[in-house]
Amino acid sequence: MSVDFRPIATSLMRAIWRWATLCACLIGSIQAVFSYFHVQNEFEMQVRDVGRSNIPLLSISIWDIEPDIVQRQLDAIAEKPQIGFVSLTVSTGQVFTAGESPPTDKRTAVRFDIPPPGRPAGHLGRLDIYENPQAFYREMLYNVAVALLGYGILTFLICTLVVYFLKRELADPLRHIARFVATLTPDRLTTPLKLERPDGHIRDEIDLVVDGFKVLQDGVNGYIANLDELVAQRTQELETAMLSIQHLSSVDSLTGCFNRRLFNERIVQELERAERYERPLSVAFCDIDHFKQVNDLHGHWAGDQVLKAVAGIFQRLLRSDVDWVARYGGEEFVIVLAETGLNEAVSTAERLRLAIEREVVFCNDKALNITASFGVAQYSEGDSVQVLLQKADSLLYVAKQAGRNRTLPSP
Repeated sequence: MSVDFRPIATSLMRAIWRWATLCACLIGSIQAVFSYFHVQNEFEMQVRDVGRSNIPLLSISIWDIEPDIVQRQLDAIAEKPQIGFVSLTVSTGQVFTAGESPPTDKRTAVRFDIPPPGRPAGHLGRLDIYENPQAFYREMLYNVAVALLGYGILTFLICTLVVYFLKRELADPLRHIARFVATLTPDRLTTPLKLERPDGHIRDEIDLVVDGFKVLQDGVNGYIANLDELVAQRTQELETAMLSIQHLSSVDSLTGCFNRRLFNERIVQELERAERYERPLSVAFCDIDHFKQVNDLHGHWAGDQVLKAVAGIFQRLLRSDVDWVARYGGEEFVIVLAETGLNEAVSTAERLRLAIEREVVFCNDKALNITASFGVAQYSEGDSVQVLLQKADSLLYVAKQAGRNRTLPSP
């Protein structure tokens, strides 16, 4: 995990606490203003109550000259929470006070003139009432503290619930998805993403992410499958092309026989095998008689048909898994007869010659009768390829000199 990583729940909690603190300060300020006006209103109500109920009683007590009752009435007035100090100055000069202490600041007192009992006019004394500043601040601080405490507890409970549901509904599923993605490897791309959600869960954005991931997996899997199929197809085409190239590089395209290059490679192996296992090996040199006249009289297309016909005879009559034939050049073929002695090789060559003699090639509605001459030689220990071919070629030359359409040595 990166050092810069921070859980979503932590970030959200910090933001909530930051904004909650600002809101608490705002609410506290509003509550303080409200408390100020509330305390002022309470003080004015208590003052009006004093004027309505206590002034007549004080008037009687002063008129009757009862200082103890006057003092008790002042004490009763001073016990009111919003009243801090009370001062009564009688017209005779006597002064009565009650309350915590005389005010030292310049607060304005609420003043009442006390008339004689039963008379609306006259002057027996003057009552000054001062508000209680400690009660004022205590009341205001109490209201603000209660508001802030209540707001703080509510914020804490809300944040706790938010963190719990964030962890269960958002953080845990996202962590599960992150762990799943981190463990994905090419061989696990098809593994489905399974996410356990609480009972009664209703689909939300997390499910949309899971669905989107499944769509992505299906797309990747489809692409990989298509890519695998494309690779297999291209591999097959490449193998086919390689086989075709290999075939073309080893086979004569006109006759289907091996070409001179492959003959040079395989004949060496045949000689080594014959010498290692002391098995007989013979070769037959074949040359189509008067082939030049076929080309001159009937065209090269006719010559090609003759070559194909002769090659077809070889492929039909020779042993498919043992003997093989190569076009050595022009109208010359070399037939390699593995594990075959001279007599048997001469018989095979003669059978081929007779088959060629019986073959009729049709070119441009004309029937062409062809013949071929064969020179057959057997491998002797120590012979090289050149020596063996030279022996067969020499016999072929003698056969052609002797009138063609024959096999030498004679069967």
